[in-house]
Amino acid sequence: MARRPSLLKSGKIKKRAPRTPKTLDQKYMGSEPTWEDQKDLSEEELRSRIGNAYNWYNYFNNGKERAKLLFDNYPRDKKEVRIIKRLPDWKINSSAAYMSRMIACGFEPPESSLKYLNDSLDEMIKEAKTIQEEKKEEVKDKKPVVSVQERIKEQISDYIGTIEEEVDRFTLKSYKTDFKMYTWLQSNNVKSQQSTAIAVYYKPLLTELLELQGGKDPQLNEGYNHMKKAEVKRFVEFIASIIGDAETWGANQKTVRKTRKKKPVSAEKQIKRLKFKQSHEEYKLVSINPADIVGADQLWIFNTKYRRLTVYNAMGPAGLSIKGTTLQGYDPESSVTKTVRKPNDVLPNVLSGGKRILKKMMDDINSKASKPNGRINSETILLRVTTR
Repeated sequence: MARRPSLLKSGKIKKRAPRTPKTLDQKYMGSEPTWEDQKDLSEEELRSRIGNAYNWYNYFNNGKERAKLLFDNYPRDKKEVRIIKRLPDWKINSSAAYMSRMIACGFEPPESSLKYLNDSLDEMIKEAKTIQEEKKEEVKDKKPVVSVQERIKEQISDYIGTIEEEVDRFTLKSYKTDFKMYTWLQSNNVKSQQSTAIAVYYKPLLTELLELQGGKDPQLNEGYNHMKKAEVKRFVEFIASIIGDAETWGANQKTVRKTRKKKPVSAEKQIKRLKFKQSHEEYKLVSINPADIVGADQLWIFNTKYRRLTVYNAMGPAGLSIKGTTLQGYDPESSVTKTVRKPNDVLPNVLSGGKRILKKMMDDINSKASKPNGRINSETILLRVTTR
């Protein structure tokens, strides 16, 4: 039997003691294979022993354990382990892991097996390095994250750059301009924070110009000796207008708040606590689905206990709505309640009558009218609704 060649780069391998699994499976799978008698085995017996060894390691080791098996028994330069460890466990070549453990336990592989082992290790190293390079490229390609503060600073800088161009035009055109700071802020939709920062930026210049206007600072007088008094005055007014408009705009933006649009309440939610009478045998009445009330233009109800007929007319295009047990959105002026002496004569017309009949219904009932309060209770039959 040929001895293991020096292709295994770590040199002499220290022989490891066989592992003893701490499970009852050892009874059926046996102990970890040993190789003291390898030289005494025939080629067929050796092939069988190697196959049994692979089966044994495969049975007692999962993906993570196979990786550890390779790293703990690595047959070459241990520095390579750090590279291979970049691979996920499932990419570890199980045959290479088992062979490495077998060599550590005294197995002397034939040249073909040794070549396969070294090729497998080289392949894993190559793949691990590729993964490392790809990660480096991902880091390079990743765009730097700009913080909110940095973005605001950039905006302020851009705004001031534009305003500075207007200031330059002002000085070049005999200190005259049509530039309106407030209009510019409005058209560019500048936020309060940026607008305030613009005002702060120009305040030192205004202070300097006011001192120049006073005429008591020799250095300023020397620096601005090319300007006439009228030009200095116009310059002061221009910069003051920039600051004033920026502060006013910034303050206005703080007070402006978008009106929160109220989320419409669903019909099912509106009628959740509504109490009404489902049916009445004497008058042969059945209530409509209360959800139909929501958004309706008109609602007819009948109190069976007091024989009161009520019509509710919606105040606006949104129609009627319900809150708890009370009707909302009705017009108190046009809505009316009347006591009905003969319900069986009147109610069928309410249920089946057209708009013309309904329009005259309350006028035809000979009883005193009163204003309804919007309450609906357990004695109330919901007769019908109408919509435009």
